[in-house]
Amino acid sequence: MNMDPNRTPIVDREFVERFMWAVDRPMAYGVYYLFHDWWAEAPQDAIDAYMRQLHDIPGANEFLQTRYLPAPIEVERLEACAPGTLGKGYYDFVVENHLEEKFAVNYHAFNEKLHNTGKLDRLPADMSYMMVRGTQIHDFQHVLTGFDSSPYGELRLAAFYLAQLRFPYHAMRMAVTFSHAAFVNPDITVDAMDAIVDGWSRGRTSGNLNFARWEEELDTPVAELRERFSIQAAA
Repeated sequence: MNMDPNRTPIVDREFVERFMWAVDRPMAYGVYYLFHDWWAEAPQDAIDAYMRQLHDIPGANEFLQTRYLPAPIEVERLEACAPGTLGKGYYDFVVENHLEEKFAVNYHAFNEKLHNTGKLDRLPADMSYMMVRGTQIHDFQHVLTGFDSSPYGELRLAAFYLAQLRFPYHAMRMAVTFSHAAFVNPDITVDAMDAIVDGWSRGRTSGNLNFARWEEELDTPVAELRERFSIQAAA
């Protein structure tokens, strides 16, 4: 018996089950896990579309060619930065949120370890690089946007990212949030939507933050960087 082509699965059903784990309890099975789960059976058309959109962003191709991934920043270097600078803002954000272990993280080595598992064999090289670089600059973007590290602050930043960089991780974050609100906890709908709209709108009007060498701007005042990149920071 022939299967109705309109009922042939497009999204891998084992991945759908994992997606529903995240929908049930987003903090227990995070989007970070989903991102790695997706690639093995991801529709090739979707991968191709993400890659096309990445390469169409002004400045992306030039930056991708550099593969810029500096070594972890020494905490003493950040402590020495003057008040109001990006370096001091980064240091304060990490310390205030008890993220000191991030200073020593080698994201490139961590990404290589994940690749060695075979789960990311279909992850394109440019997107693999942007995954590592995006993790490396995540807290810089918190400082520049003024978004805090609360769940809604992280949601704002995810929407900001998605407005500037079409990346499956951030799209999945939106999908999990919408689904959790729709099927599990409708009470978060207003706050979640406000956070998403706020982050998205700011991301659309700001200069793209994904292709800058923020580690070379540690001594630059945050106010100057916000002006340079037209960032309307959160109060």
